[in-house]
Amino acid sequence: MKVAERVRKNIFWFIDSIRGGKIRRHYNEVKYITEHFDQEFSKEKREEYLRKLLIHAANTTEFYGGMAVADILNFPIINKDTIRSFPQKFKSVKYFNKRKVSVSTSGSTGASFTVYQDLNKKYRNIADVIYFSEIIGFHVGYRLFYLRFWNMFKKKNKIQSLLQNIVPIDVFDLSPKSIKDLISRLSKDTSNKGMLGYASSYNKICTYLDSINSDVINCNLKSAVGISERLNKPTKVAMKKYFNVDMVSRYSNAENGLIAQQPQGEDFFEINEASYYVEILSLENDKRLQPGELGRIVITDLFNYNMPIIRYDTGDIGIMDFITVNNKTKLVFTRVEGRKMDMIRNTSGEILSTSILLIINKYKEIKQRQIIQQTKNEYLFKLKIESNTFDKQDEFIEEFRGYLGDDAIIRLEFVKEIPLLASGKHRAIVNKVKI
Repeated sequence: MKVAERVRKNIFWFIDSIRGGKIRRHYNEVKYITEHFDQEFSKEKREEYLRKLLIHAANTTEFYGGMAVADILNFPIINKDTIRSFPQKFKSVKYFNKRKVSVSTSGSTGASFTVYQDLNKKYRNIADVIYFSEIIGFHVGYRLFYLRFWNMFKKKNKIQSLLQNIVPIDVFDLSPKSIKDLISRLSKDTSNKGMLGYASSYNKICTYLDSINSDVINCNLKSAVGISERLNKPTKVAMKKYFNVDMVSRYSNAENGLIAQQPQGEDFFEINEASYYVEILSLENDKRLQPGELGRIVITDLFNYNMPIIRYDTGDIGIMDFITVNNKTKLVFTRVEGRKMDMIRNTSGEILSTSILLIINKYKEIKQRQIIQQTKNEYLFKLKIESNTFDKQDEFIEEFRGYLGDDAIIRLEFVKEIPLLASGKHRAIVNKVKI
């Protein structure tokens, strides 16, 4: 760690200590519970968090008022629409006059959604991020190149960015020239650094490096984290090739925080059980599924006491299963597939993995793609073609008919650009059929 980085780190923890060491205490808890998940203390602590939250919610909120707290199954499944419809009913009367933090997201639907968090929840979120960043090589004090659509968010002023060591990179401006400038900046910057951003942004960067037959970029990149979108294997491989970094995917959302993250070199996601209680429920009803079954990801935020969020359907789909690591068996996400609205079915009604997108990669002339399921058996492929001609249309349609069904009606539409969402994310799959 360089001198300036160590100074930033020491200042951060010094400020926390004079404010009572709240972040440090949360950090120590997250670290211990995560690294000793199979020990009694860890299990008892997680059970205590859940029990206290249920009691608090039942006693201090209108929505959960009077519910039987002996079992979380007595609590209903909620989603964004539930909270959006009755925001006041979720707020704890004990926190009406206390300081709070508002977090807002538009999500893929574009409808605004705001959650209020108490300060203790804010400190927990910070501790979660610090710990899960450390285990992939990024430490407090390092420089962070943050790729996002900054116009959607309150951009940090120059003093804040300097103190936090954040370099904002706007994904709406990832043209070949801006990527070239970014690579130049990374190369000249001798500090230890990490990158955080939408998975599609890394793909754009690596595609540019492919196009110029780039050598390895020696820039002290210690970590690279993909968020908000599915991170595919080719992007991971390309990041390793060009930056010599084991890129990981982080599963998080604005309204709650960091839910799970891949260890470096692995495809599974380690669940942040220190801060969340996670369930997988059926796609058809609210029945809990067995390990290994694909279903809806439902979480309980153990630390937001200002606005308790219990059994919250994230809108995402995944699989939890047991794996053995260092002779210890633990429950992880073996798949996180993204939003229900971003899943398509074949003509027989079976859900297809988003890995179907990878098939398009073999057609090198296709630079951007989006699959839209319009009806039970009608599919629209929006394609951006490099040379404006696609000689393999028939082959392409026949190949996808093999995955979608013999009775699939497949139409191709050639576009100049597939627009980003207002958030700056790419939506690679759209399903207009109610699942």
